[in-house]
Amino acid sequence: MFFKSLLIAAACAVGMQASAQGLVPLLPQPDGLAWPTQSWPEGEVPAGVEEELSLLVRDAMATSVTEPMGQTRAIVIIHEGRLIFETYAEGFGPDIKQVSWSMAKSITSALVGRAVELGLIEDIDYAMPTPFPEGDPRGEITWRQWLTMTDGLDYLEIGSTGLTDNDVVQMMYGPGRFDVAQHIVDEFELAHDPGAVWNYSTAGFHLIGWALQRIAGIEGSCSTQGSAASQEQATSPDTRCASTNAAMVEWMKDVFFGPIGMDAQPEFDAAGTYLGGSLVWASARDFAKFGYLYLRDGVWEGERLLPRGWVGFSRRDPVSTKANVYGAGWWLGADPAPVPADQAATTPPFDAFSAQGHEGQTIWIVPSKDLVIVRLGLMPNGGDNWQRLYEWNQSIARLFGDVSDRSLSALGKEG
Repeated sequence: MFFKSLLIAAACAVGMQASAQGLVPLLPQPDGLAWPTQSWPEGEVPAGVEEELSLLVRDAMATSVTEPMGQTRAIVIIHEGRLIFETYAEGFGPDIKQVSWSMAKSITSALVGRAVELGLIEDIDYAMPTPFPEGDPRGEITWRQWLTMTDGLDYLEIGSTGLTDNDVVQMMYGPGRFDVAQHIVDEFELAHDPGAVWNYSTAGFHLIGWALQRIAGIEGSCSTQGSAASQEQATSPDTRCASTNAAMVEWMKDVFFGPIGMDAQPEFDAAGTYLGGSLVWASARDFAKFGYLYLRDGVWEGERLLPRGWVGFSRRDPVSTKANVYGAGWWLGADPAPVPADQAATTPPFDAFSAQGHEGQTIWIVPSKDLVIVRLGLMPNGGDNWQRLYEWNQSIARLFGDVSDRSLSALGKEG
């Protein structure tokens, strides 16, 4: 155990030096390997890894909801472009869609990147379309500030003490549930100058979902007015709302999900707003495809889907704030001294970054290992469950050797 601690400490020092030098490069698709658009190419667990990997998987699959790290429902591991391992709890399997929870934020961030690449968004430093009234300073918040959770709204999610003071609960399941966009307009004023303070916010990503509908030319036509109308609509959805929702799903499929072969189902509120901070359903294999797009720097089958540098932007800390755990829709997976504390792994590999969702959903991406790990489950958010899940992902990643010089000459520059 002492020797292992020395190894981790040495790796920490190397990781901090590497971090100071810049992001770990993202490798291109291996020559001759099929993209997983239709199905994942299969491979073998590397020699010498099987036993320890088996123990980590066994421990994860053996625990119940009430035990540390909760219940694991799916594990998928992609190494060097191949599916090398997967397992599922009883009642789940490769074709079963599971809920993303806040992993949807990473998907929504990718949709913004796709819109930039398509020319639908001119500049992420311009004000994002929002439902705020004309002249409202909140209407000047930029795409970048919403994406990096530096919008400055007076909003409380992480750090709340109960259901009544948790703004995401009130927005999603309380008085805001019928029209989240209007709830945000009514309830959350500016508390800080935009760009100055990082504050975790599902509300911001719901508004990004609202904005994406507008720039895609798909505006909701079923906006609810007042609680009585909202409750009636909740039980008898407006057919106009259904048609706009379907149009938005089709747009997402055409420009993003379809090209990577991801069968995903987003959700909308009763007013027709895409719930881009919380709710996209997909299988574990398809969540792995999404992670793999980021591992391959936003390129798929030779086509650039995300702007050059978008993945770098997503996995880089916005230095204007004190926080160092979040990029643009993605968690920065590991830091020896995370700020806020307990919001990231503290052990190597330090280049990991991840999509994370309520109750223990993770897509863990490790460029230095050419690795994607998907874990879906049901885990209480309290205690040290998240720290255990972070360390579980990192323990798997450490089993794999660093990628060496495969096609390094083919690497593009990442901004």
